[in-house]
Amino acid sequence: MTRMVQKTTSYERFVHWMMAISGITLLLTGFGFLYQNELGWINTVFGGQHVARLIHNWVGVVFTVSVILSMGVWLGEALSWSGEDSEWMGMLGGYLSKDLEPPPQGKLNAGQKLVVIVVVLCGLLIAASGFLMWLSPGSKNVMMWGHILHNLPFFVFAILIPIHIYLATAANPGTFRIMTKGWIPLYWAKKKHPKWVKEIGAD
Repeated sequence: MTRMVQKTTSYERFVHWMMAISGITLLLTGFGFLYQNELGWINTVFGGQHVARLIHNWVGVVFTVSVILSMGVWLGEALSWSGEDSEWMGMLGGYLSKDLEPPPQGKLNAGQKLVVIVVVLCGLLIAASGFLMWLSPGSKNVMMWGHILHNLPFFVFAILIPIHIYLATAANPGTFRIMTKGWIPLYWAKKKHPKWVKEIGAD
């Protein structure tokens, strides 16, 4: 029988899916606002521009909470950067070559750590600028700078999210179950996260 180890708790999975669902909803409605002529049909699906705006604002509150909760879940691990993480990034985790053997990684690999850091920074910037525009709609300066500070990280997410989904599914078979069931085979954990396996004493 295959020995399994728990990679994520139910709370970690809850925070992840809270952020994922709210983030994708915001991304879709955001595209509908930015490109009304080309992609206005997106917000028609959400009930029209007015309803989509309400959904965008209130789902933004959920997203903000998820970003704050994620800081307690993953940020500490993400900030524990090592020389092995830099080496992993230097070879892009070995994804571009089967001949490269990436250095051993902990609970999060260097790429995942970078994603956490970018998501937290961009998420906080999106949240702060979004609330400013929502609460100060009559101020032209606030709206101007708010849109700039909102849209720049928005485009970062527009690039990052599809890459993250690809790497967590097709590019790395078996990874998706980490955020669905939480348990992974020990042999798989030893291959992908050997330092973490040693830390939890599962080797």
